[in-house]
Amino acid sequence: MAMDQSQITSYASLLALLERDGVMHLNHAVDQTVQIPTQRGQLDGILLIRWQEADGVVQFIQSLPVPVPEDKIPAMESAIARLNHALALPGLDLNHEYRSLVYRQTLPLFPRGYVMPDELQAMFRLCVKTASDVLPTLVRIIRGESQAVNAVAEVQRDMTQAAETPPLTASAPAPGSASAEPAPAAPTAPAPS
Repeated sequence: MAMDQSQITSYASLLALLERDGVMHLNHAVDQTVQIPTQRGQLDGILLIRWQEADGVVQFIQSLPVPVPEDKIPAMESAIARLNHALALPGLDLNHEYRSLVYRQTLPLFPRGYVMPDELQAMFRLCVKTASDVLPTLVRIIRGESQAVNAVAEVQRDMTQAAETPPLTASAPAPGSASAEPAPAAPTAPAPS
């Protein structure tokens, strides 16, 4: 079987795709990660793509740049558990050490040994959209304006309201596309871990 030139088979081919498509990013070759600034709705963060060949996966980690105060950790744990149960692709995560939130997904490299640009693009968009959808509710819980028990209903309400609002236009493409959302912004947060 001849190898399709669009197959992303390595970290180097991921970088080549990002360069070809003009995606603003920071390359961290030592740990085989790239950081892509993201902005959508209230979300203004960083999406980290980590090429993990030894593990056979590509990880997508979207930061939700809102610190979680120590006294709000139990509420945030409860909200995340409720939301992950309701999401088609659960992936919300609370890093207790740094009191930070991320949305994380993984694309398998195996059994094919590669991913396609449209798969990268879909995962990129999914991570940014999901993080953007849940962020307003999580911020309200942190501020004490809402309770974790209401997290799913509030995200659903916010998404319904957002669907009635015209979408923002994108200023740069997602990986693997000529035009896409979200619109990149200047990096504002450290890379998620």
